Amino acid sequence: MDPTYTFSVPVRQMVSGGFDILSHIMETYFSEPDEDNVSDDLMEALMKSVIRNLRAAIRDPRDYTARSNLMWDATMAENRIIKMGKKGDFQCHNMEHQLGAYTDCNHGCGLAVLHPVYYRHIYKEGLTKFVRFAENVWGIPRRGRTDEELALAGIDALSEFIKEVGLPSTLQKLGLTDRAMLKPIADSCGISAGSYRPMTREEILDIFNECFA
Repeated sequence: MDPTYTFSVPVRQMVSGGFDILSHIMETYFSEPDEDNVSDDLMEALMKSVIRNLRAAIRDPRDYTARSNLMWDATMAENRIIKMGKKGDFQCHNMEHQLGAYTDCNHGCGLAVLHPVYYRHIYKEGLTKFVRFAENVWGIPRRGRTDEELALAGIDALSEFIKEVGLPSTLQKLGLTDRAMLKPIADSCGISAGSYRPMTREEILDIFNECFA
């Protein structure tokens, strides 16, 4: 793994790939068990690393240290070490793969559109973990917030990061202009068994509609 091989990757694709790394970690993190476990501790560190190093790589696309760390983050995200004992919730990936199949959109960009909206649908069922995400990944202080307010602040921080790094926030910004396409896309999506609350295809369609504009 030589980080210099990634120097010639366009910044847009580097950012998209960086968010895909973050997505894979989040989709393992936001699943049971929620009791104290090493996997979740590792994932919090990895998410912070992706966020920090993606920012650094955007500032300087030839930052060897940032590119090196992102490569290592990617390796840890998908070599199954952090998945030990975790159910995993890959609903956003299931949804994005179908978006890509129907529209040929960029994978990381599609994930960036979907994740915040999907998480606002399930955060109450995974409240403890979403509070941890806000506090331990984004460093958001409680300051009198309820658990629900803190969880939503963490999702908002994720949404703001997506905008900060230049990724799209709506399906229209991905180039999808025909809302009528959303139902066949939703009907084709697989359902993740590891979700805090498994989706119905009706709710998946709701999420796509919320993401549209």
